Amino acid sequence: MFFSRRTVITFEKLERSFYQLPGAEPLLAHCRQCHAEVSWLAPDQVVAMTGLTLREIFRLIESNTVHFDETPEGSLHICPNSVGSGLMSEPPA
Repeated sequence: MFFSRRTVITFEKLERSFYQLPGAEPLLAHCRQCHAEVSWLAPDQVVAMTGLTLREIFRLIESNTVHFDETPEGSLHICPNSVGSGLMSEPPA
C-alpha cells in the first residue's frame, strides 16, 4: 500500500492602503476634541477608508461619536484620529 504526504503552506500578507480622492486637498487644522493638529478628511474619504456607507458615517457624526467640523460654507470635515475609535465604540447594528 502506497501513502503520499502532502504539505500545505499558508502565507499571510499585510497591506496598507492610502486613498487620495481626486481634487481632495489635505486640510491641516487643529481638532478641538483631540487637541492635536490633524489632516481632516472629507466624508467620502472616510467611506473609502472604512468601507462604511455615507449614511453610517453621518450617523457617527450625528451621535458625536467622531470628531467633526463644519465650515460656514457647509463643508464637513472629520478628524482621522476619531474615525478608528468611533468604529470601535459603535454598537453593532
